[in-house]
Amino acid sequence: MQLRSYLSGRSLLRLAGLSLLFTAIACGFAAAPVLAAGGLVVTPQLGELDSTNRSQVLTLANRGTETETYRISIVNYRMDQQGKLHPTETPADGEGFAGALFRYAPRQITLEPGKPQTVRILYRRPANLQEGEYRSHLMFQQVPKAEPQTVGGSTGGGLSLQIRTVFGITLPVIVRHGRLEGAGELTNLTQTRTSDGRPGVALRIARDGKKSLRGDLVALLGDEEVGRLNNVAVYLSTPHREVVLPLDPEGLGKGGSRDLRVEYRERQDKGGASIASGLLQLR
Repeated sequence: MQLRSYLSGRSLLRLAGLSLLFTAIACGFAAAPVLAAGGLVVTPQLGELDSTNRSQVLTLANRGTETETYRISIVNYRMDQQGKLHPTETPADGEGFAGALFRYAPRQITLEPGKPQTVRILYRRPANLQEGEYRSHLMFQQVPKAEPQTVGGSTGGGLSLQIRTVFGITLPVIVRHGRLEGAGELTNLTQTRTSDGRPGVALRIARDGKKSLRGDLVALLGDEEVGRLNNVAVYLSTPHREVVLPLDPEGLGKGGSRDLRVEYRERQDKGGASIASGLLQLR
């Protein structure tokens, strides 16, 4: 799951008699049970299509207090080894873009607070499609509201420049064709600290095969869960991904076993089977 947000701030420049709106964009990535930015919530957080699952319905909800309009478009990203997504026009080796393989409707949606609506995705496979995995992302971008122009003032005519907050979400859509296999391995497990100073474990998820990986990372001391990151993906554009899994200080302080087991599991809706696991002796 990709989360997009837009820089915010406010300034007024008295130059002429018009009002201009500028938006600066920043891109990031987050994993969550649902995708959310501003008041917009999208579920599920992933679209998956193949010959047996030819359509999917996404539910959009507005948890804000005002009616908002969102424009829906297709964008393409590559994933780097830190899990960050970067816009790209060229697919990675062994990976293809999915934008030409599905349709979606509507292309723009207006959401009133508390009244969810749906977007439907439909698979359209060409006759000569090569076996493989294809990925593109749907972007739900907030359409800025028109604001009244400010003209004149105590010091004469002027131009108002406002830099407003504009939100958006990107959701991956993966199309698979053929019998594809993927495997994972957890390596390089090391004790570390997270960016906010919490205890954590750094590790590498190595990916192999023609299928991307997606699952939940769970850290266990004996039978006690002491850390979790849900919905961690490793796309075909990178052979491995570096991850820091935060650990619960209280759980670590309960004593008992110092053998930390980290499991990378399929999502619960896929059965929850183990993809890979690794061990770390805590100091």
